[in-house]
Amino acid sequence: MSFPKIVYNPGSGNVTLTFLRPPRKVPYAWETAQRTDTLSSAGVKQSILKRLENFLEFEMEWIARGTDADAWVSFMGYALTGGQFDYYPDASQSGYTTYTLEETDFNLAYKAPGQHTYKMKFRQVVT
Repeated sequence: MSFPKIVYNPGSGNVTLTFLRPPRKVPYAWETAQRTDTLSSAGVKQSILKRLENFLEFEMEWIARGTDADAWVSFMGYALTGGQFDYYPDASQSGYTTYTLEETDFNLAYKAPGQHTYKMKFRQVVT
């Protein structure tokens, strides 16, 4: 079983964030339509699609204090600025999706002694 990884470039070259534990509650797909719907007086519906947005949300339930937490803090320091990063669902494979962080705050919350948790939401970058 291979865990995901994130590759980002804070300006000094690529940095790889290796997941030491698997993310939890990862949806298969999450897509949101940005559209305007109107109904005529006869009841005919018209939809104008602006765009489709794809998201990825998951929970890192167990992030250990020390090297693991430091790696997440470093990554989030970059991601909070709006920087793009590549998310590899399987670190042993070459397939990835480019995202930005949807949140504007980061709280690596207490879970248990020496363990922390964080729920994150990524927005897929449209190219």
